Parts: sequence; structure tokens; C-alpha cells
Amino acid sequence: MKRGGLIFLIISAVLFSRIESLSAQQFSLSTNGLDYLALGTLNMNLGVSVSRNYSIHLDLEYNPFHFGEQEKREQFKHISISAGCRYWPWFVNSGWFFSSALTYCKYSYGGIFTKKSYEGVAYGGEFTGGYAWMLTKRVNLELGLGAFVGGTRYKRYSCVWCGVEEHEKSKFVVSPSDVLLAITIVF
Repeated sequence: MKRGGLIFLIISAVLFSRIESLSAQQFSLSTNGLDYLALGTLNMNLGVSVSRNYSIHLDLEYNPFHFGEQEKREQFKHISISAGCRYWPWFVNSGWFFSSALTYCKYSYGGIFTKKSYEGVAYGGEFTGGYAWMLTKRVNLELGLGAFVGGTRYKRYSCVWCGVEEHEKSKFVVSPSDVLLAITIVF
């Protein structure tokens, strides 16, 4: 967790060092509509531009929900935080973008595709590319795809509700992480 605090301090220092040069259309707030389809995942992305072509972003996701009772229970509970940087070849919040971020996620999911349940943490990097269309002066539509590269430590249980642990494992993971269909408000 010390590493996470150091990353937060570095990002804060960069933001505060640039605060006097910030002007209109330098802040953004967005939400990914497709995350809500992942059993109701609440999400938001806060962005601050630090130059003509770069912005810093903080992504938060939270899903406390489960559905069904006992043996039919499904859940994709998690809390995730990502901090990273986006490069915009044209201008910030306009056109193509490429981003990288450090990610930490605590999760508990199961009952969706199999009766087994998994509980653990994931940490690593995310790499995303996409395109932002300006719908109005203050509203954008973003489409994008991302991949996660990192590690995970988890426990696997026989079922979502029974609590019978099968095994504990750590492993390296490369997987899809984001499918973006986001609405962004630019301030």
C-alpha cells in the first residue's frame, strides 16, 4: 500500500504544479455506460489536462450488488481504482487517445458462468486506446478497448454461498479490461 500512496503523491504534485496554468475545458468527468451492464457496476472517471496532448485520469468502479438467493446467487462485487495518463495526438478530449494506468482491484465474483466463486485482489497496468467524438462543446462520446496486464491473488470456493475453500493461488494475468462507451462532460 506504500506504493499506492507514493503514486497518489506524485499525481497530486503534478496536478498542483500545473494548477495556475489551467483554464476552461481542462477538467472532465465521465461514466462508462457498458460498466452498468456488468451487473450494475457504478463508475466514474475524473480527468485533468496537464498540457495540449496529455491528461491525467483517476478511474473508480464499485459494485456491491448480488442477485438471486443461495444456490442461484450471482455476483460481480468489486472495488477498483486506476490512476494513469492519456496521450491525445490532436488535442486533449478530442480524437484518438492512448492511455496507460496503474490499477488495484479487490473482487468477489461467482455464479455467473460457473457455480464456483473467486475472491481476491488484482494489481497491474492497463493499456487502452480509443476515440472521443465531440457531440457538443461540453459533451463527448468515447469508444475504446483496453487490456490488463498484472498479477492476482485469489481463493476459489466451491460455490458463491457455501464458503468451502478449494484452493488459494497467485498468477500472472493478461486479459481484456475495458470496453468503453462513455459519456464525458468537459468543464
